[in-house]
Amino acid sequence: MKTNILIRRVMAVMLFAAMTTFVACNDDEPSCDELTWYEDADNDWLGNPDSFVEACEQPEGYVSNSDDTDDTVPFCEVLTWFEDNDGDGLGNPEVIEEACEQPDGYVANSDDNDDRRLKYVVAASSGDNDYLVLGGGISSETTFDATASSAVQSPGSRTWTFYGQEVVYGFLYNQADAGTTASYVLSEDGEVIQRNELGLDVSIQTRGEVNGSLILAYSDRLRDPDVAQQGYFYQVDPETDASTLYNVVTDDLLEEGEVAYFTDIAEYEGKLIAGARSISSSSFSSAHYNNTYVVVFNEDFTVDQVIKDSGRTGFVAGQKYSQGETGLEVVESGDLYVFSSGQTNYADAESTTIPSGVLKINQGDFSFDQDYFFDISAASGGYNLFRAYYMGGTTFVLSMYPGTNANATFGIDADRFAVVDVASESFSWVTGLPSAAGLEEDPFLVGTPYIDMENNQLVVPITTSENTHYLYTIDPSASSASELSRVTAEGVKAIGVLRY
Repeated sequence: MKTNILIRRVMAVMLFAAMTTFVACNDDEPSCDELTWYEDADNDWLGNPDSFVEACEQPEGYVSNSDDTDDTVPFCEVLTWFEDNDGDGLGNPEVIEEACEQPDGYVANSDDNDDRRLKYVVAASSGDNDYLVLGGGISSETTFDATASSAVQSPGSRTWTFYGQEVVYGFLYNQADAGTTASYVLSEDGEVIQRNELGLDVSIQTRGEVNGSLILAYSDRLRDPDVAQQGYFYQVDPETDASTLYNVVTDDLLEEGEVAYFTDIAEYEGKLIAGARSISSSSFSSAHYNNTYVVVFNEDFTVDQVIKDSGRTGFVAGQKYSQGETGLEVVESGDLYVFSSGQTNYADAESTTIPSGVLKINQGDFSFDQDYFFDISAASGGYNLFRAYYMGGTTFVLSMYPGTNANATFGIDADRFAVVDVASESFSWVTGLPSAAGLEEDPFLVGTPYIDMENNQLVVPITTSENTHYLYTIDPSASSASELSRVTAEGVKAIGVLRY
């Protein structure tokens, strides 16, 4: 009996001891599975396989992977960059590079729809010929030299038209006979090359861009009144220079007993439209000076309708040496503004006074808004508009010429500029341009400008009274001009931009 009691007591002691030992073990540091950690010296979340420690928990500066091939290159956020080949701050969505920092020649946006490089092209004259001169930019430190060996000769004295930033056309005017027309583009190396000579049967008096084509036009002007008078329209593919000729009979088109003479071409509501004047002789006389006409054409160049306004201003655009342009201007809202110089002809100028002004055709309409007329002659104090250059919104820069009646110069002296807002009908003269010495002895001339919408400026070639040639920029927001590049030549005719 005592033995049993003793055994039970010994077993109780042993159980207590065992329990005490178990509790003591659990009071020590808990056991764990040690892991291998790799040093991340450059903080890119990748570990160095050659530098590691064993530990239960992740030490500071260590990671669980050993994927770093170079632990001295710090971490960065890789971004996508887009090539900006033309330097306009907009990237080409099709040419990308991924990098932590911005590579040279790349930007963070992909907003460029044409990232080809560009060059300024100045058409200047020297001797009996014209020359095309290239430049990478315009500034007071740059010169365009038509006498340099790099200038490309274009035989004869031409008028120049840029089709967008793709091609420039030079037209030799030869009245009713064919004039040589040549197209020029930039090569892949950025050099001017002649692409084609266009086989046109007549000279060109006006031009415009319509539905992806260049439209060139010439009008008979009653030199032989015994034959039907016509307008000749060439539809030119600006990529190939292939052309199709369309003829339009102009007898009685605008007024009975007179013929239509086209003065500007544009696109409105998807249709070809043309400004025109009504004439009764080769000297541009008319019984209808105080009317404004816009001719609307179908796709096959048949006449759809004639839009007419009477008694407020004159024919569309201003005309100089048979050339007319920039009278039909569609703004961002879709409204069509129609500009008129108020010209007559030299014989009737003394007895006929017509204000120079702007009319309006509201978007979608094919009739003039009878509640709108902007009298430019009144706003300018007796001057006349010659050309209108659209600068966005409802803002235009106008070239102006002085004189009324017998003193009107009809654009020969169009050497003044003004900024107008056709919506508010505001008018302000441009300051900063050189002053003309006077028409009789003054060689002051203005060439065809370049509308630089991206930089909100009009770049104007000017021959001053001292017979020096410069490129000026007009800032429409400030109505001011600045002198920039000099042109070394006998004359300067036009400026534009071509891409390559």
